[in-house]
Amino acid sequence: MPARFPVPLLDAAPLPTEAGLLDEQLTPALRSVAGWLVNDTAEALTLLAIAAGVFVLLLLLQRIAQALVRRAVPSPLWRDQFAHAIGRTGIWFLLLAAFRLVAGAGQPPQVLVGFIVFLFTIAAVVQVALWVQSLLMGVLRARSERAEDDTALALMRGLLTAAVWIIAFLTLLANLGVNITGLIAGLGIGGIAIGLAAQGVLADLFAAFSILFDKPFKRGDAIAYEPGAVGVVEEIGIKSTRIRALSGEMVIMANAKLLSATVANLATFERRRVVLRFGVPYETSPEQLEALPGLARAVVEAAPRSSFERCHLVGFGASAIDVELVFLVEDPGLEAMLEARQAVILGLVRALAAHDIPFAYPVQVGMIAGPDGRVIDPREVESAHRHRGARSA
Repeated sequence: MPARFPVPLLDAAPLPTEAGLLDEQLTPALRSVAGWLVNDTAEALTLLAIAAGVFVLLLLLQRIAQALVRRAVPSPLWRDQFAHAIGRTGIWFLLLAAFRLVAGAGQPPQVLVGFIVFLFTIAAVVQVALWVQSLLMGVLRARSERAEDDTALALMRGLLTAAVWIIAFLTLLANLGVNITGLIAGLGIGGIAIGLAAQGVLADLFAAFSILFDKPFKRGDAIAYEPGAVGVVEEIGIKSTRIRALSGEMVIMANAKLLSATVANLATFERRRVVLRFGVPYETSPEQLEALPGLARAVVEAAPRSSFERCHLVGFGASAIDVELVFLVEDPGLEAMLEARQAVILGLVRALAAHDIPFAYPVQVGMIAGPDGRVIDPREVESAHRHRGARSA
């Protein structure tokens, strides 16, 4: 059998655990604070009383700042948002600010001062993030109507909230001494990759944000979005806008395409302008032509919710003298405009018939050329044939 040699056991010291390290750091700190409270009780109570007074003073300053903002800021939008943001100042933040202000007034233990500074740093970053979030959300609500029903606006709220708190988190890490250079670089590279991969989606998304803020139209507006295409906006989504066409079908257009087109918002009418063109024959006498503007004015003034603007002879057409009548319908509704225009057309038909002024229609006259190339009026040829027939009879 092989010989067995005894192996001596080494008396190794036990390795310190994380709990042991924490206990080694925490116990002296607690003893230092407890010793200060016992040995310098008067100083501790004095600092506590001063902190309570500063806390009450900060509460008063908060109320005064709200009142000053409501009186001094002229814009109702910004006045309400600033007042609301000041109202969101947390009591925990004011309390920690009071302790931070009086921490250096006496001689408390450095560990206690460091702990107060640590808590105040966290509270300050969180409070600033709450203020910024409150202002952004308030402006977003004020700039957008029916925000609770809008998907794109809800997404914008989420994106802004995420951006605010990510920036707050990075700021907090930087203030606590953490090196965030690599983290920022990683976020930047990731953002570039996402942007390149989803260019079309991001273009439509930012177009939706532009529609919500610039408000070229809103839900329920009638718009003309393409030549001859009119519809009512039913929903402004993240990537597309849904439009109910006049013929009844649902038209879905990408936000970027819709925003790049020329859009006429028909819902912003206060009154409608109607242009009517018609023609009268060249045989109409000068006296009858001079009477046309007056006849048109009387017809327009008799129509419902209509006011006369002008009526002129505007040119010589191919087979008529062209007349242009312009009048206003004092009602933004499409149906009201159609009714008024119909009344004016019927009135013009009756008025011109009463004054023996016919409407012109397209006429073509054929001309005959003789052997020498000279144009001969057919009516002259017909007249000559009649004269010859009369002579022969």
